[in-house]
Amino acid sequence: MLKRRFNYLLGFLFLVALALHQPSMALSYPTHPVRLVTPYPPGGGTDAVARPLAASFSKAWGQPVVVDNRGSAGGVIAVQMVASAQPDGYTLFLSSSGVMVSAPLIMKSTGVHIEHDFKTVGLASILPAFLMTQASAPVNTVQELINLARSNPKKYTFSSSGTGGGHHLAVELLKALTGVDVTHVPYKGGGPAIVALLGSEVSYTFGNYPAARPHLQSGRLKAIAVAGEKRSVLMPLIPTMVESGLPEFIYMTWYGIFVPAKTPTAIIRFVNDAMKKALAERSIVEPLLTQGAEASWSSPEELARIMTTESLRWKKVIASQHLTF
Repeated sequence: MLKRRFNYLLGFLFLVALALHQPSMALSYPTHPVRLVTPYPPGGGTDAVARPLAASFSKAWGQPVVVDNRGSAGGVIAVQMVASAQPDGYTLFLSSSGVMVSAPLIMKSTGVHIEHDFKTVGLASILPAFLMTQASAPVNTVQELINLARSNPKKYTFSSSGTGGGHHLAVELLKALTGVDVTHVPYKGGGPAIVALLGSEVSYTFGNYPAARPHLQSGRLKAIAVAGEKRSVLMPLIPTMVESGLPEFIYMTWYGIFVPAKTPTAIIRFVNDAMKKALAERSIVEPLLTQGAEASWSSPEELARIMTTESLRWKKVIASQHLTF
């Protein structure tokens, strides 16, 4: 009996020591420079999020946080590099919904399984997508667009930033939910997709605010709806697709931070807390807005839930629309 009690006591003390060990890891982190990897070249939307976050982390932690742009192969190189990095918190990954959700559904095997090889740290920002057309187009609402497209099958076209990208999938989601017969026309990037709309090469597009801003402000283009879960602070008078009669239509580009799968929970919580504080700073919130992005913090669990929901949504769309890439 005494031996059994002694074994129970040893087991209890081991669990207490283990529980105390996790916070101590976070308290002693970081002790040397941290690398914040991104899957895109310098100067893009990811940089607009990565660099102010890195600066805030550096100030708070007293250690350099260096942005490491690894833009190539649609993000595959960066994904593979981070997945195989030491899970010690010194390699963070600021990535997008396209790389972490859409790309794995349409790319051939890369040897990396996002859900197994990464842990979520938290959401950092959202870049809302707007459904846009020319100012002279005879539609002002989503329902008017749907009615016109149904009356004229195959007549109307949508540009996107490329086949298999988020904006393309948004078009396919619209087709799946409404049955409209419109044609997707891919371009090499969001900018060219907007230019195509301006030049009447296409009828509509789903696009992000930065590329369209001067044309929306000048009145050459108009936004019919925003595709996110809520209205955008960038154009608060524009209704969501949900408000426009499509309750299942949710699409947005987001950026979040990830780490290799075996990174200790204490470090993940530590970084997430730093993100929460940073994303409340005006010095970060306001510059993000000038880039068309909205600061949007979340817990690790919430980002994981978002990814699961989006993966199921896009799998369903890809299957129902018989998409091949």
